Amino acid sequence: MVTVSGLRDAALGGLDRVVAEWAELAAGLDALAGRATTGVAGPLRASQWTGADADAAARAVAERGERVAVAAQEARCVLTVLDTAAERLRAAQRDLRVGLTEAASGGFTTSEDGRVAPADPGQGADAAAVERRLAEPVRRAAEIDDRCARALARLYPTPAADWADTAADRVAVTALAGLRPGAVPKGDPAAAARWWAGLSMTDRARYQAAYPALLGATDGLPTEVRDRANRVALAEAKAALTAELATARAERDAAGRVDDARRRFRVTELKGRLAAIGSLEAVLGSAADLFLMGFDARDDGRAIVAIGNPDRAAHTAVYVPGTGARLAHIGSDVARMRGLWQAAGRLTDPGEVSAITWVGYDAPDTLVHAMTTSYADTAAPALATFLRGVGVAQGIETNRHLTVIGHSYGSVVLGQAAQRDEGLFARDVIVVGSPGMHVTRAADLDLDPRHVWVGAAHDDMVVALGSGAHAPAVDGGSGRPRRVTPDDAGFGANRFTTDGAEGHSEYWSTRRPTALDNQAAIVVGNYAAVRLLWGVRP
Repeated sequence: MVTVSGLRDAALGGLDRVVAEWAELAAGLDALAGRATTGVAGPLRASQWTGADADAAARAVAERGERVAVAAQEARCVLTVLDTAAERLRAAQRDLRVGLTEAASGGFTTSEDGRVAPADPGQGADAAAVERRLAEPVRRAAEIDDRCARALARLYPTPAADWADTAADRVAVTALAGLRPGAVPKGDPAAAARWWAGLSMTDRARYQAAYPALLGATDGLPTEVRDRANRVALAEAKAALTAELATARAERDAAGRVDDARRRFRVTELKGRLAAIGSLEAVLGSAADLFLMGFDARDDGRAIVAIGNPDRAAHTAVYVPGTGARLAHIGSDVARMRGLWQAAGRLTDPGEVSAITWVGYDAPDTLVHAMTTSYADTAAPALATFLRGVGVAQGIETNRHLTVIGHSYGSVVLGQAAQRDEGLFARDVIVVGSPGMHVTRAADLDLDPRHVWVGAAHDDMVVALGSGAHAPAVDGGSGRPRRVTPDDAGFGANRFTTDGAEGHSEYWSTRRPTALDNQAAIVVGNYAAVRLLWGVRP
């Protein structure tokens, strides 16, 4: 029970110290979970050990790492409750002390249990008003004390705690703390970076506990922060979809013979979305140097995966895939960037290259869908903001080297993003297998044409098939219009050799690596090593 004297004399500094201890514990658990992934699970999967025992060991390590990650999120929830209690108890204490001081100056006497006596018997009504005023902060303190005690009881750790538990706890704690998502700057990476830098360790942990998906999607925040937040969002999404699938299956089975197509479709849809998440989990568990910079389980799913931390890299490549890109196919796209990262890494010092796969948009599902710019129009602002966020997190004043790569429809996205007011925020642009960028000249991309690079295999039919939709027409002479794709000499870009690459998808082949090696040289700024068919090197 909270009393006037108890609230007045409460030493709340001790609660602040407990909050700080929990903040340190959460950070330590985060670091431990990270080491479990990057230092144990990743190397174990990448080792030569195979077979049933190897698979069992990998699962055991992953499960233990996940338990630590769950504990870290629960610890953040605990500190959020404690910090909320400290903040609101301190406010109630401050109001009570002000009231007591004013009561004393007015000649009123206050007992330890909050009863107020007037110095003059004629002031009885005034004494009652003062007593009601003093009771208000005591009431608030009692309410927050009770709510926080119940919240902490809910957070009591158990070995069986999982991501479904943390998601429910997070919602409850966020409501208690009154944290608002609107405080997180959106669409302005520089503002987001300033906001994050101005938070205390405790406030950072509070927002990590409350809004992991929001932080993970906020451009401009440090990559490691986004990675931790997105892994929580990924785990919670998987838990929610798993529960939905169990419910959908139960409803389908209960329907018996009257089962309808809608129920069957729902089960199939949920299984597909969980399989896509499984594809991303397989990628993240395959190596120690991966960072999840973006995740969204909606629709076909989206993910942004970095190989190497771009915040520390001297050279960063951002790859935008095209038609058919989705969460379920993230493995093949990241594999392409793994090859580029390795090739570029051989040309510079260790740790200086980061390669990011940006499946951060709803890509066309088929070539028919790819004949419209609507997907690119929607994706362009998100890509432009992401690229600026990479630069902000690196420190714009460091003048680090950013290359953005568009394959197929991804080059259409680049073209639309380049024509926005903020541009691409990149030093070099590479497009391969491009059906067009909706400009007729490289200079129209708001870049020095010497820094625009193009690769096209001799038999890549997508270049010709898509040009009618994405390559503007110019007068080709004799009154005949001619479509200008980026691989056209008249476009004014540097066209590099792609010897050995066949079709639309071999631009990152390690068996015939001409196109791959040329891209790697561009990524590290070794322009003299790029083999050109035509163009002017920077």
